[in-house]
Amino acid sequence: MMTMRKGIAVVALGVLALAPATAKDNDPTVMTVAGKKVPLSEFEYLYNKNNGQQMTPMSVGDYAELFKIYKLKVAAAEAAGIDTTAAFKAEFTKYRNELAEPYLYDKDEEERLINEAYSHMSKEVKVSHVMIDKGRSPSEAEARRATLDSLRSVILAGGDFADVARRYSIDRSARSNGGELGWIMAGRYPYAFENAAYETPVGEISEVIESPFGYHIVRVEGERPSRGEVLARHILKLTRGKDEAGSQLAKAQIDSIYELIVAGADFAEVAARDSEDPGSAKEGGMLPWFGAGMMVPEFENVAFSLENGGISKPFATSYGYHIINRIDSRDVPSLDEAREKITAMMKRDGRDRLPRKKRLEQLGKEFGAKVYDDNVASLMAAIKDHGSLDSSIVATFNAYPVVLGEVNGNVFSTVNLLAKPMPKPAMGVAEAETYIKAMIAAITDEMVIDTEIARIAEKDTDFRNLLNEYHDGMLLFEISNDEVWNRASADKEGQERYFESHRDKYAWDAPKYKGYIVYSVNDSVAALVNDFLKTNPAVDSLSSQLRERFKHMARAERVLAGKGDNKMVDWLVFNAPEPEMRGVWKRAEVYGGEMIDAPREAADVRGAVIADYQAELEKQWVDGLKSKYPVKVNKKALKKLQ
Repeated sequence: MMTMRKGIAVVALGVLALAPATAKDNDPTVMTVAGKKVPLSEFEYLYNKNNGQQMTPMSVGDYAELFKIYKLKVAAAEAAGIDTTAAFKAEFTKYRNELAEPYLYDKDEEERLINEAYSHMSKEVKVSHVMIDKGRSPSEAEARRATLDSLRSVILAGGDFADVARRYSIDRSARSNGGELGWIMAGRYPYAFENAAYETPVGEISEVIESPFGYHIVRVEGERPSRGEVLARHILKLTRGKDEAGSQLAKAQIDSIYELIVAGADFAEVAARDSEDPGSAKEGGMLPWFGAGMMVPEFENVAFSLENGGISKPFATSYGYHIINRIDSRDVPSLDEAREKITAMMKRDGRDRLPRKKRLEQLGKEFGAKVYDDNVASLMAAIKDHGSLDSSIVATFNAYPVVLGEVNGNVFSTVNLLAKPMPKPAMGVAEAETYIKAMIAAITDEMVIDTEIARIAEKDTDFRNLLNEYHDGMLLFEISNDEVWNRASADKEGQERYFESHRDKYAWDAPKYKGYIVYSVNDSVAALVNDFLKTNPAVDSLSSQLRERFKHMARAERVLAGKGDNKMVDWLVFNAPEPEMRGVWKRAEVYGGEMIDAPREAADVRGAVIADYQAELEKQWVDGLKSKYPVKVNKKALKKLQ
């Protein structure tokens, strides 16, 4: 029975709180800042890391003073609610999950899959299959799977496999080959298909399996030790699409080419000139390494029958007539040699996700993860009665949440399920069913991951310290931006006040030119610009006025430079040699400027003023934090590091 009640308590999904581990005798509290305890292990981790980056190591006492300020700023960031913003949660969760990934991965399962893949590499199997599509909805998929299972039963009862394949398989080649794929090697098909091909006994038919392409049943016709791979060149004369006369001409041509090769002609040169396989002809007929199932059977059989260096007589395939020059061969490599190739293959076919999936399944059982099927069915019934999943259903189940499952005693409901924006405003019943199942699985996995990461952080000091460092570092950056860096850069009035109060700090050794350099693309434009400048345009808007009037033909550059600071100023003001003009500019002259002995406003020494203003804001901020938040230091614990 579905239960609906307003205000139900459910778990809040997302970032877990990073409370320090309970202090133990071997990890006492070293400091309490704004009521938050800091374990000695965290302080020691950051102290050692800091000293490892310094030319001169700091004493424990000196670092403790810096650490207090660091934690005070973090406390201010938490008080400002920075750690509750969506952006913070998203970035921190991403880092946290990446850091936890090795803990969420079943290494034994990965090794099992690698060994399984390697065992497949040691043999080749001859297979046939029937494939049907999966339909467009869960109900269609279920019906298609049942249909294929019925066809399998027909074959097991004595029906002809090839006939079933010709009549029902969506693999177009089945019409001509009765579903026969021939000999195949490992790593060439989706994992589910490969596993069925290699694990089904010879003469038997697999259960229905699912691949990205459809549903399959696989019959294993035979198996043999792997023949490895060969490297070969070939020459092709096409017959496909040609009439009898064209085919006879191709046969005559390949025979003539063969006589040339036997007489000593260079195979690669002849292939480049005469082969009608454009892909390999430009490489002198060279093909990539290939093994079972990668070439048409006739070609493959001839290639493997040759010795290295051998040249075949002309032979026919469905493409035309060929001559093969076998260059080299290689056996199945050792497991150590094949490991890198196997792991790359696992990434391609999605097999690499299975160790993580298995680990999450194990953790789900450990944490008592369960889905309340009856409540999910009732939710689906409501969607079916309504006719779709849309904003009306979302509003109803947000107002009256229904519990859908739990992990580690924490429940999740329709509120969690429907919190994220749907891929479209409304979904039909079948599409909604697929979406809801996927979302419930995702929420369950997310809660399992959150629970496991909390457990790891409690037990693993190194993991907890790394996580805390990133968490607090993000907070420190954001709060420092707000209180100091961005504030000092944006506060023009504050910069000016600071400058006026500290003018003596910004004296110059020599006067500087302050004004504009006006550039023009040629003499004619320069003359027009000079006429315009005689009207005494406002200096503060000179750049925009020139841009509006002359477009890209002239521009004004504001400068403040002493002798030797700017080559163009040196020439125009200090009588230095004329420098080379850059880009499109051909003429330059000064405008609206003067020589000044000392900075007159903060903008004249903006970089220095901002840096000093930041330092003052930092001091004021820290002094305020020290007054606002209490700090208690456990000196006895600190002595353990001295």
